[in-house]
Amino acid sequence: MDHESIGTKAERYPSPPTSGDEKGSIDSDAAKLAAMGYTQDMTRKFSVLSLLAVGFSLTNSWFGISASLVTGINSGGAVLTIYGIPWIAFISTCVAITLSELASAMPNAGGQYFWANELAPKRYANFASYLTGWFAWAGSIFTSASVALGLGAAAVGMWQMGHPDL
Repeated sequence: MDHESIGTKAERYPSPPTSGDEKGSIDSDAAKLAAMGYTQDMTRKFSVLSLLAVGFSLTNSWFGISASLVTGINSGGAVLTIYGIPWIAFISTCVAITLSELASAMPNAGGQYFWANELAPKRYANFASYLTGWFAWAGSIFTSASVALGLGAAAVGMWQMGHPDL
């Protein structure tokens, strides 16, 4: 294949309209995907409210915070709880900003293991991707177990409140 038959990047992926309307943003997304070698097969119909709802339901933040308060109070007391929550919130925000930057720069359904493959040195790219995928899977399993444990502890606590002689 010679360079003349390929054409320049601008010829292969023409710039989308910049009128600011919805069609322009969809064309912009399709052009970004085309630059990565993909075609846009699905339409995007998320509003800001639906994105917030999906994010909230995925993180279980209210339940995670309330379940972790019990552990914090039992393990370190009020000092750990008062100083630990803002510190962990800051660290989590830094991680979220980093992941959102990666997601906007390299949108892919694979997420973290795709980014590990793209950003690691070529010698270690496959192993880094494999390890990242397994750590993400293990994290999901442990998170599910933690939520189940918290729900069980909450159910037992509510039962004990209604039946003090238990």
